[in-house]
Amino acid sequence: MTGLRRLVRHTLTGGTLPALLGLGGLLLATLLADALSPYPPRAMVAAPLMPPGPGHPLGTNDLGQDLWSQWLHGARASLLVGFAVAGCSTIISGGVGLLSVTWPAGRPTLLALTDALLAVPHLPLVVLVLALLGPGLWHLVAALAVVAWPAFARVVRAQALSAARRDYVAAARALGAGPGRILRTCLLPEVAPTLWTKFLLTVRWAILMEAALALMGLGDPNAPSWGTVLHGAFSYPLLFLGSTWLWWAMPPALGVAAVTLLLSVLGADFEGWLNPASRPARAVAGASTVRPEARATS
Repeated sequence: MTGLRRLVRHTLTGGTLPALLGLGGLLLATLLADALSPYPPRAMVAAPLMPPGPGHPLGTNDLGQDLWSQWLHGARASLLVGFAVAGCSTIISGGVGLLSVTWPAGRPTLLALTDALLAVPHLPLVVLVLALLGPGLWHLVAALAVVAWPAFARVVRAQALSAARRDYVAAARALGAGPGRILRTCLLPEVAPTLWTKFLLTVRWAILMEAALALMGLGDPNAPSWGTVLHGAFSYPLLFLGSTWLWWAMPPALGVAAVTLLLSVLGADFEGWLNPASRPARAVAGASTVRPEARATS
């Protein structure tokens, strides 16, 4: 209960609560995208390049498609990619990092696989995977998850090795605890803050990568995302000759920037709560300072 109270108190202070509300509101909008969007995202419903107005809050693109509907469904696809890649890569990096410490027989194979993927440049590998599998949202998730886990697996392994040398782990072994129990009860709690931070950082990275790959023409044309909307906007040759870019390219770009900012705030705040060693030195010093009245009393 003490930890829960500390978490609630931490959430109600600083930038955590506004970031949670902002991200929660965006997630709710994506879940209700079908109800909130007035038209299907691919339907041609009006004249091309209409400015924002009644019935079309963000206007239309060069094909007469409603950009507000595309923004909502694009948010759903971009966030789905971000959270799916983060979930898969966090599980893989945590599993490989912990197993490389507790499973001696598989350690050489796991470390060799990690080093091999670390040696390959990420962007060419993702492009190669997409070229082999073809465009598709889940193909993109698989490609990004493959390149996202190796670096963090090394970090998790280093933390698990440090924890495995501590006295309470030796005591657990002496009492007969097996590798599985030590992994669950001793090592996993030690690396949990790192995994949580890795999850939030990877959501942000995956959303940015999806937008970048879609701008290169590697997005899924059947699943509108913020990246594919930006690709359509920048493919229009007269985008910057008028004000069209304000309602076509600006909203998805602001969506990517806003999610990145919200996740950065959440990652920094929750890392400070989960890992006191990462808090600013002034906060730690302030927490340990004894008030003059208390010194006088003692």
